[in-house]
Amino acid sequence: MKKSKKVTDIPQMSDEKLAKFWDSNEPEDFEGWQEGKLKFVRPPKKLIQLRLDPRDVRIIDRESKRSGIDRAQLVRSWVREKLRLIGNQKY
Repeated sequence: MKKSKKVTDIPQMSDEKLAKFWDSNEPEDFEGWQEGKLKFVRPPKKLIQLRLDPRDVRIIDRESKRSGIDRAQLVRSWVREKLRLIGNQKY
């Protein structure tokens, strides 16, 4: 029979050491362990479609490949950047 460990018996460690510790240990091995009730919910997003000239799509694809960012993420970041600029303008 395995001796039950307590989470409080785990010494203070750096993030790297703690990550290695949990790589070789299971939470179930510790007394009083229970799964948390946290739920991570993404804020709702709305899908839009837009038509672009093939030339524009090629430019986007080239920049996407150059930067290593997915095409949709790249366009999304450009739109958000422009919206931030507009939002900072005073009328």
